[in-house]
Amino acid sequence: MRINETSYGLYSYQKQQNRVNHIQTNSSKKTSSSANVEISSQGREISQAMMSDQAQRQQRVQELKQQIAAGTYQIDSGKVADKMIDFWKGTSR
Repeated sequence: MRINETSYGLYSYQKQQNRVNHIQTNSSKKTSSSANVEISSQGREISQAMMSDQAQRQQRVQELKQQIAAGTYQIDSGKVADKMIDFWKGTSR
């Protein structure tokens, strides 16, 4: 068996390693710069309203879980039927 080029695999590995090192160097330069983000007062109000809604929703979910566990949760079959009909008619809200 005759092997002509013994350094072929080494050079391709070295080129790949150089690419990886170059990418890592460039990405570290980009992350070293700082960025400032400012949120408007309206954005803060929206965020607070969303968190408030989330807290209310979480409280309602806990209430429902307790009712289901206690066996006191009542289902209004008329509302369920109305929602199903609205869904199938394509007028669901």
